[in-house]
Amino acid sequence: MDVRTDSEFIDAVANESGLLAEQIQLPDPAVLQLLESFYGLRGTLSRIPTEKDETFRLHSGDEIYLVKISSPDEDPAIVHLQTACMEHVERAAPELPVQRLVKSLEGRPEVHLPTFTGPYDRVLRVMRFMPGNLLANHAASPGQLQLCGSALAHLGYALQDFDHPRADRMLLWDLKHFHRMRPLLEHVEEKQKRDLAESIFDQFDTTVVPLLDTLTSQVVHGDFSPFNVLVNPQDPGFVTGVIDFGDVVRTPVIFDISVAMANHLGTDPNHPWEHALGIMDGYRTARPLPVHELEALAVTAPARLLLRALISQWRAILRPETRDYLLSHSKTDWDRLAATAASPAPRIPFTL
Repeated sequence: MDVRTDSEFIDAVANESGLLAEQIQLPDPAVLQLLESFYGLRGTLSRIPTEKDETFRLHSGDEIYLVKISSPDEDPAIVHLQTACMEHVERAAPELPVQRLVKSLEGRPEVHLPTFTGPYDRVLRVMRFMPGNLLANHAASPGQLQLCGSALAHLGYALQDFDHPRADRMLLWDLKHFHRMRPLLEHVEEKQKRDLAESIFDQFDTTVVPLLDTLTSQVVHGDFSPFNVLVNPQDPGFVTGVIDFGDVVRTPVIFDISVAMANHLGTDPNHPWEHALGIMDGYRTARPLPVHELEALAVTAPARLLLRALISQWRAILRPETRDYLLSHSKTDWDRLAATAASPAPRIPFTL
């Protein structure tokens, strides 16, 4: 039994999630030297802003690569969890369009870089860059949203038998910890928002917490957001790429669906549930789940959207230099939550 207070628990989970670490940047020339030494790659480097690790796009001749270097505060075992997960999908379901790792000159998917600036070695990885349009930049039709849900289901199938010593990592975004996140409400000043959040926490405690030990669980992608899904309207499957395995974790499968649904909740204020339910319907068509688990999505999807809003506000206090950016995103989430709460909860499952 975890005897820590919820506030202590949040700090511990945030630390293991890498959200409290400061990003330490290597000079671009040093990164280029590492790439040439360990991968035999040369080219032009451009930095991509990210939350935790250092990420770059490398143009090398006609090829484009994605380069990632983990933070010295991130356990290499967690990075290996992500690497092993990607390798498993490539073996188990090579037809799925997920990022592919590039092996080093020694034939390894990771290169460890000793450092004196943190408790862990940094981990260098190179991946094939996946071209395409982000789902976030595309107004998906109901049928296309169903294809997104179906793609997530097939990825889940590929991961059903995957395991790793760190699969049970603690991750702040993991909804199985949501009921312990109430202390984050202290950073919410407006009464209307607090009341809305309290209502979602109460529903989660009543409906979902009693089910936690019975829900279908496995390792999941964990962040099937519009910014991690590449699409092509001309492709029959619509989804042409799934990127960023940084949030993989063992958790109930419906929480993986909740992430995808939350990103579409309230995007149409007049029909706040419609787009999210398209994702859910596509998923369950490809991979049936028990009805009582699907019914819980009416609570877990808004809970995930609320969690994002609360974490953004909390991090805005911890990182005042990013306050305006984080609060602008949390405002959108609060608006979408309000629109969703004002609409009758859907009867799940249903067919569009």
